[in-house]
Amino acid sequence: MTRRAAFTPEEVERCWRDALALWDVRVQLSPPEPHQPFRPDKDAKDEPLAYIDMVRRQVFVHFELLDRMGARDSLTAVLAHEIGHHVRFPHTLGWDAELRVLEQRLLPGLGQSLTNLFFDLQVNEFVGRTHAEALCEVYRGFLRAPEPGQDKAGGTTPLFCFYLALYEELWRKEPGDLVPRGRLETLERDYPGFRSQARLFVQTFYALPDPRLQFLYFCAAFIRYIDEPGKTRFRIPLAGDVPDPDEDDLDAAVQAGGRWAGALAEAQEQGWLDATHDTKDADPLTTIGRVTNHVPGKGGGKLRRALVARHYRRLVDRHILKLPSDPAKPEPYLRTTPEAWEYGDDPSTIDWTLTVVTQGHLAAISPLRRELEADLPPPSDLGVPALELYLDTSGSMPNPEHQLNAMTLAAQVLAASALRKGATVRGIVYSDRQPLVSPWMYDEETARDFLLHYIGGGTWFPVEEMSAFAEERPDVMRVIISDSDFLSNMQDKGALERLARAVKKSRRVVAFLAVPEEQRARQVLAPVLADKRFRLATVQWMSEFGPAAAALADALLEK
Repeated sequence: MTRRAAFTPEEVERCWRDALALWDVRVQLSPPEPHQPFRPDKDAKDEPLAYIDMVRRQVFVHFELLDRMGARDSLTAVLAHEIGHHVRFPHTLGWDAELRVLEQRLLPGLGQSLTNLFFDLQVNEFVGRTHAEALCEVYRGFLRAPEPGQDKAGGTTPLFCFYLALYEELWRKEPGDLVPRGRLETLERDYPGFRSQARLFVQTFYALPDPRLQFLYFCAAFIRYIDEPGKTRFRIPLAGDVPDPDEDDLDAAVQAGGRWAGALAEAQEQGWLDATHDTKDADPLTTIGRVTNHVPGKGGGKLRRALVARHYRRLVDRHILKLPSDPAKPEPYLRTTPEAWEYGDDPSTIDWTLTVVTQGHLAAISPLRRELEADLPPPSDLGVPALELYLDTSGSMPNPEHQLNAMTLAAQVLAASALRKGATVRGIVYSDRQPLVSPWMYDEETARDFLLHYIGGGTWFPVEEMSAFAEERPDVMRVIISDSDFLSNMQDKGALERLARAVKKSRRVVAFLAVPEEQRARQVLAPVLADKRFRLATVQWMSEFGPAAAALADALLEK
């Protein structure tokens, strides 16, 4: 195909004005700039045709690719498409995140989100009212340049072919105008009613009054063309125009399941969804796992950890008083009583406000000075002991990132209580291997992240480490969070003696245990219970750990 001259600035400016006029809105986006390859040393087949950088609020267009596709005259339509994603579909990434959470309920393990296809159907319906043929040229040009190793006739997936068939029906094109003609017969054979379903979709989808119903109908139709959700991959020419939701968006979406109850019930009544589709609101940790599993590389692990931490923070706040996010802090310095300023004194010590108020017309020749002295912290912040938490993460308890771990929650409640009272916290996460030891922590976020660590395996309480830490800092309060495994550990030869030595060197040691009978725990721990610095606190059921931790924190940390 013969390439034409490069786009001129005047041509780009004209198309940009026309695209803005199409939506008839004012947007704070800069005029489009040429796309710069993300990785110039790699194959550019996955480079986007156009997208918006939401950080810079800048539209980028791959002008060379548009020309190569034979869709040079479609620039206005492409720009209008990008603007449409910004102003209306999805308009906010929070809405996109909500849809991603829902699609993972209906299609667990889906390898690539379908939301970009969903929003494109909405944007293109509007843009296509005046620029349908221009959009068709973009899709035709995209199909003329198939992925390496694919033939031009059979390179598109059934899912993408159905997506193109929707545009043929929407814009009243002949079958095969966008869908490769060589695929029409096989698609109708493999998916009976392929064309009639596309026609029914167009007639129904755009007439639905609620966007949630639209998305459920969309999923119900496209599910038919997804054989293995985990292997679902597709390429579309305008795939990079909706950025991925961030941590805040997904966190809010995880909690939004109740908003879908009515739409899901109606979808089942209409027959769009059946018993094979998971329409029940899942446990938040399960939902978090679903929406982060498909994130590539290590990014999924970091995102999951961040979302799990937020979930535990909300659970902690149910049990203890939540302080204001930005509490009023006292001034770090106080001014002393005023004295006469003399020549040679530091001019910065002059309190001009006080001088003018008290000296009047003599202020200029008789200024007053005041020194600054350090302000002491308020009395309520004094005397709260440092807290050392020993958290059992043996295999008998679940990984806190995948399922609620009651002992992890208890540790989080105790840590947050101490930190909110001005104390410092150190965590020791243990199982049967070398324990993980944190530095002394001063903020909840750091403590929360550390206490989500999980080792798994058998259980051995690190009594030697406790003894060593007690020698270093005898002023610390130490809390052991475990179950009956701790009692088993303490029956090993010499274990109770080592524990007793650590207790004698500590401000206080508390064994916070989940045991069916407290009497047995008292029998095993009788030698150390004789020491007034040792206390035993028990719960009978794991579900009691959270509220019991809040009560324990009040007992230990309040004056």
